[in-house]
Amino acid sequence: MLNKKIVAQIMILLLAFTVMLPIHSTYAASADNVLNTLISSTVPSTNSSSGSGILDKLFSVLFDQILGPVLNILGNNKSSTKAPVTITPMPTPSGGSESTGSIQDDGVLRGKVIVVDPGHGGSNPGAVGNNTREADNNLSVGLKLRDKLVQAGAKVIITRDSDRTVATEGSSLGEELQARVDMAENNHADMFVSVHTNSNPDSNIVGAMTFYPSGKSSKLALEVQNAMIKETKAVDKGTSSATFYVLRNTTMPSILVEMGFITNSQEAAQLSDNSYRNSMAQGIFNGIVKYFNNN
Repeated sequence: MLNKKIVAQIMILLLAFTVMLPIHSTYAASADNVLNTLISSTVPSTNSSSGSGILDKLFSVLFDQILGPVLNILGNNKSSTKAPVTITPMPTPSGGSESTGSIQDDGVLRGKVIVVDPGHGGSNPGAVGNNTREADNNLSVGLKLRDKLVQAGAKVIITRDSDRTVATEGSSLGEELQARVDMAENNHADMFVSVHTNSNPDSNIVGAMTFYPSGKSSKLALEVQNAMIKETKAVDKGTSSATFYVLRNTTMPSILVEMGFITNSQEAAQLSDNSYRNSMAQGIFNGIVKYFNNN
């Protein structure tokens, strides 16, 4: 009985402290641990006397009607909405309705002008690793993405449909990149999607990521990134703003997709696989559809 009275007093003091002083979300986990420990120590004993009925009712009020809601509030506030959060979608169960990669576009792409830009090409193969070339991966996925968009009714302009440069061979890098931008601007495109393959000196680095120009297109990048990860099950490296030439010089919603790291042997093998390439194109397509459905 004495122990229960002491615990009750501690709980009341703690409750008063919680109500009177706001608790920062950073310390919510610590408060939860303390309260859980106290709660576990107040489980009614079979040896308790009949006088414990009043205490049991008090515990019920404290735990079920007061402390319970307080703990729930603390738990819901553990993450701040101001901090960027990368969400990795859960894999769709095998045989589920979305496992086929299909998505209903409901005609939202009909008439949209979309520029698909397979990065590099010709004399500029891009990153090379594990017996594969970035330019080849980019072109294959870009062509598959084009076909899916066309089938959905979009007007697609692809910057290159073979292993070549976009500007005249021998042009400077700036001229090559500007030629891609001009194709989007001159055709008043509704969207610009550049497809690339990543590389890193550390061969252990893997994952897909999507870049967008600072101050715009972040929603497009997030939709495409999430859909791409959901479709391919690749490691999610999130989205980020960047100052790539083709992003900062296009006026329409624009993104640059890095499908994976060619310097990682496993990911290079995936990016060379036709089935995986189709999944990558499907994921990008799904993200584009979701973006237009929500905007």
